[in-house]
Amino acid sequence: MNNIENGGIVIVDDNPNNLQVLSNILQKAGFKVRQALSGEIALRAIAASPPDLILLDIRMPEMDGYETCRRLKADPETQDIPVVFISALTETNDKLAAFSSGGVDYVSKPFQTDEVLARVRAHVNLYRVRRELRDRDENLRQSLAELETAHARLKEMSSQLLQSEKMTSIGQLAAGVAHEINNPIGFIKSNLGTLKKYIDNLLQLLEAYGPLEAATTTELRQQVEEEKQKVDLEFMREDVVGLIAESIEGAGRVQRIVQVLRDFSHPGESEWREADVHAGLESTLGVVWNEIKHKAEVVRDYGELPLVECLPSQLNQVFLNLLMNAVQAIGERGQITLRTRHENDWVSIVVSDTGSGIAPENRKRVFDPFFTTKPVGKSTGLGLSVAYGIVRKHGGRIDLDSELGKGSIFTVRLPVHHIEEQAAC
Repeated sequence: MNNIENGGIVIVDDNPNNLQVLSNILQKAGFKVRQALSGEIALRAIAASPPDLILLDIRMPEMDGYETCRRLKADPETQDIPVVFISALTETNDKLAAFSSGGVDYVSKPFQTDEVLARVRAHVNLYRVRRELRDRDENLRQSLAELETAHARLKEMSSQLLQSEKMTSIGQLAAGVAHEINNPIGFIKSNLGTLKKYIDNLLQLLEAYGPLEAATTTELRQQVEEEKQKVDLEFMREDVVGLIAESIEGAGRVQRIVQVLRDFSHPGESEWREADVHAGLESTLGVVWNEIKHKAEVVRDYGELPLVECLPSQLNQVFLNLLMNAVQAIGERGQITLRTRHENDWVSIVVSDTGSGIAPENRKRVFDPFFTTKPVGKSTGLGLSVAYGIVRKHGGRIDLDSELGKGSIFTVRLPVHHIEEQAAC
């Protein structure tokens, strides 16, 4: 801390002689002194350059010392500056009025030089200590705010890393499932196709044997008829064709599900490439279809889109989070609409629902990490935060429009060509 003798002091007195005497005493002690002949002049001077201490006379024309002090204390910029009254008034009521108006000390005239200097030094020292503590407190508050911002960013990055690792795991799982399942499913589907041909041939052969039954003996025809009834030949002829067809369709569905998982996750993908946004939406719908089909009708309103330079698996993750958010917002039954458009060098993907909507006080927080209105254990509060981070990474933006009780609309805008993350997003 600097030498207190360097503290600036404003002396306010309508008597020039008093001003000069006090100024000489303080200047000899090393203080910087400014003089003011009235309260109005003092207020302007103090506002322009706040001092470390104010010495204030009480009896002054137009504005006395009490009023001057009250105005100083009413101004946030000057309210902390200590005010010491120096006056010839010695009545207790005068001193009480001085303290009530905001003064910290009272020196009676005629004063003693040593006493004045001691009090001035003490109050300048106290003011500087308080100011230094206040500055330190402000610095601590600023540091705390920076730490909180850094912590929030760290949590966001952590959540994105968690989701990224999860998507990598899904991709690896899908690749493993595809490798383990595709071959046997391929055999099954191929064998079923061959079996269908064999069954068709056997049925044709049975038809060809039909006329021969009339040429056999009555006893042999009766035996054949009994065997037909035992195996229920007519029903088996119809059912076996349907069973084989359903089996072939089932094997095809397994192959399509595996392909959807592979298309959705793209394990290990880390390079930017051009991708079909509609294909990404459709593969994501395939992944979450079991969640959607019982609760919502999906309406597609697709426009003509160019290929978009992106990280497809991460973009699919955005679609996944928005679709899951939409279906979770819907009660018993509702509608989810997917709309895409292309304008200039940007594409927009809109996911809207007819769900419960989002309360106004929560709309600004929906993209915050770990924020959720769902019961504990029902949601991590990471989905929309991760989606927001991925869209920003793509140089785009995501906006929300929601009305409580009517539903929500999430709009994702992406550049056709990859650009770096934009701070304005």
